[in-house]
Amino acid sequence: MDENASVAGRTTELLIWAAAFVLHGASLLMAWAYHGNGQPLAAVLALALLAASAAVFVLPGLLAREWFRTRSTLLGLTAVLTLCLPALGILGSLLTRLCARALLHQKNKTKEFRESVEAALGEDSRWITRKRVGQVLADEIAIEPVIDVLQGDDPDLKRGAVKLLQRIGTPGAVALLRQSLADRFPEVRFYAHSALSELEDAFTLRIQAINKTLQQAPSAGAYRALGQEYRCYADSGLADEIARRQHLESCREALINSLKLEPGHPQTMLLLGQALLGLNQPREAGQMFEKCTRHESTVSEAQLGLAQIAYQNRDFGQLAAQARSMSASGAPRPEKADPLALFEFWAAEGKVRHG
Repeated sequence: MDENASVAGRTTELLIWAAAFVLHGASLLMAWAYHGNGQPLAAVLALALLAASAAVFVLPGLLAREWFRTRSTLLGLTAVLTLCLPALGILGSLLTRLCARALLHQKNKTKEFRESVEAALGEDSRWITRKRVGQVLADEIAIEPVIDVLQGDDPDLKRGAVKLLQRIGTPGAVALLRQSLADRFPEVRFYAHSALSELEDAFTLRIQAINKTLQQAPSAGAYRALGQEYRCYADSGLADEIARRQHLESCREALINSLKLEPGHPQTMLLLGQALLGLNQPREAGQMFEKCTRHESTVSEAQLGLAQIAYQNRDFGQLAAQARSMSASGAPRPEKADPLALFEFWAAEGKVRHG
């Protein structure tokens, strides 16, 4: 969001509330005057000023259509309450808005999240990298701030949250985008639908680009990259169960083609084992993982795959043996956070049982 536009929006909103309070106060004074002297003109003026104090929430905002469009529901409700409940309506609306903002500030999340949102809405994506996005979310209990914003009443912040989730692109982010398809603000539903479509289009374009490369010059590396892309698509949360299985099958086919051109490549065998496990083919996956345990670069993740197979088969004897093997392994640990945490858990279990 452009800084000047943001300042202009806040200034416009402040002026609207100020004008509404002035007109509403004048209306109450005229009503009091009518009560004192009974002059019909005072009553007419009181009603006119009351109507003006309600209209000021709607009419000036229409001049700034883009600004008004995202706030029309809130301003319209405030106008109705101001008109129907003199004094109480406008004060209640203001207190509700102030309390909502105070709660967000009390949780110490609004300022930092707004900065990320403003960067996400900007045209230059260099200002918000994946690393920064991940850090913002990790520092605030995963994606809790995004959930808070999506449950709030500020369409601008919601729009920023959707853009931020699109940039993250993790399965958790995709799940929140799907929830936003049922948001009460139509513009938020539109942005969420667009974000999901763009994420799917990005996968499709990358897959098409790799397939084009393979048509020109088939190679083991290109087939491996294609398999990884299909695997990421399958695990993204964008596809339903049927489409997810189709992507995993395409991943398996691409990795098999890669192994035909480069037999025994450890990373390809590891990826194939993981794909086979996702396709519920534990026996074939186990064969791949066993081969990967002979290579130092893949032994840790292969052991993790074997432990997962033992756990799924409820073979706790084999699982205990695998945990002991993991605890005694001196091979490099997995680099990714989730596999690393799981590996260290089973390795710790193995040490306890072995001890």
